[in-house]
Amino acid sequence: MTVLVPPYDVPPGRHPWVELTVADRTALRALRLPHGIRTATVLVRLTQADRALTLTVRPEWAPLLSLLARVDGAGCETELVFASPVPVHAVVAELGRQSVWPDRVGQRGLVVAGEERGKVPADVDPAFVAATVRAGVTDPDPVLALGPMDDRVLNPIGFTTDAQGPVLRLRAEHRGLPPESLVTSWRALLGMQVTPEADPRMVAGLAMAGLPLVAEVLAADLARSLGVLVAAAITAPVDLHDPLAREEHSVVLRRAALSTFATATWRRRLGEASGVRVHHQPSVSVVMATRRPELLTHAVAQVARQRGVEALELVLVPHGFDVPPGLERSLGEGLDLRVVPAPAEEVFGDVLNRGVGAAGGDVVLKMDDDDWYGPDFVADLLLARAYSGAELVGTPDDWHYLEPRHLTLRLGSPVEDYKQFVAGGTMLLDIGLLRELGGFRSVPRAVDAQLIGAVRAAGGAIYRTPGLGYLMRKTEAGHTWVEDLDAAVVRAATTYDGFRPSRLVGLSPT
Repeated sequence: MTVLVPPYDVPPGRHPWVELTVADRTALRALRLPHGIRTATVLVRLTQADRALTLTVRPEWAPLLSLLARVDGAGCETELVFASPVPVHAVVAELGRQSVWPDRVGQRGLVVAGEERGKVPADVDPAFVAATVRAGVTDPDPVLALGPMDDRVLNPIGFTTDAQGPVLRLRAEHRGLPPESLVTSWRALLGMQVTPEADPRMVAGLAMAGLPLVAEVLAADLARSLGVLVAAAITAPVDLHDPLAREEHSVVLRRAALSTFATATWRRRLGEASGVRVHHQPSVSVVMATRRPELLTHAVAQVARQRGVEALELVLVPHGFDVPPGLERSLGEGLDLRVVPAPAEEVFGDVLNRGVGAAGGDVVLKMDDDDWYGPDFVADLLLARAYSGAELVGTPDDWHYLEPRHLTLRLGSPVEDYKQFVAGGTMLLDIGLLRELGGFRSVPRAVDAQLIGAVRAAGGAIYRTPGLGYLMRKTEAGHTWVEDLDAAVVRAATTYDGFRPSRLVGLSPT
């Protein structure tokens, strides 16, 4: 048996059996083993894991003869037996890649594969740049030196809104990236007090995971390492005993941390430091159909106020009317706007497909013409798409404004989890996938449910991120549905008098 331990200086060649032990999925996915070690039997142990790991073998490997994956009191282990020796570094990397919901692309952003490092200038090699800034050889960027951090593991999936535990002080002995088991055990806490001696990597990792972190002031070195956005989010005043304020605080904090330390965003920062252009986000096409000319200004304004998105266009599909040229010019000022009219007799699914046909983005986001969207709505969906790996991402229809009753309702829908439903005005997915599914169904109503069903039937996952930045407008009759307002009130977990959106929508009650 050959046991791999750091610094992994095992001689290349064939080995009868190779065993590897790491702490958790974070450590497994970050591991880079030397090339040249081959075996027919690989055993991988995770000492701080609560789930068994399996994988689908790559087509270039030898056939898999057996796979044993189990969880016991000492963590989990996966044993793989192949018909002939396979490259151990590739098997371990694939096991880490497949330990999260599909990671077809893997490490996104600026990537230099191990085999290519000798062929790439040193200022482009992520490992070289990271080591350089950590050693202080160049003028160090403390934020760059702290990352990157794996957002496929360190993310808010599993965040709970009904935490009852106390506020825990983050002690000096809490060091390094937080293990998965620790994050899971701390989910029940109301929050965590960041002390002056706190380790910045622990703080950044917990912030990415959505744990509510608070501090009146941060130590100067800690604040520099965390960056302006994360430091400001931690020190923002909040009452953690107010469930809504606690969740809003968590969303702002996780957004700041993921936008600073997640793999793709960190590599964008690395690219900027080394003079390499990096696109860390897909381009977004918002497809919006409307048959209500009186809502045009409102509808376009919801898209125009979006921020934190590299490339965003609006494909507006007026259904049964034409937008006057002067109004089109004024609406599109400062916005990449395409107008694609549809005849009045066309069914709603076909109207939406007109917009999809004109879309030029990597992903399509369906937005509705009468609802309110916070300025970070699209950016939050892109973050959720990255850390969840889900084929379709959206929010629940959690917040409703009943216009005839002048009431705001919150349903209390579960979030930060893989679910079977998201609100139709929040659905984001790859344009290639949408076209492979045949686009929206040619039906007059229920187009949202039809699309969600098609994604699930194709084997895709649906992920639901918080709806705090989305407010549905409810009237007596909608575009494709009729709403029973009394039934909506009965379903509400919380009722507010007047117009009372979450503060993340970015609108005052007036």
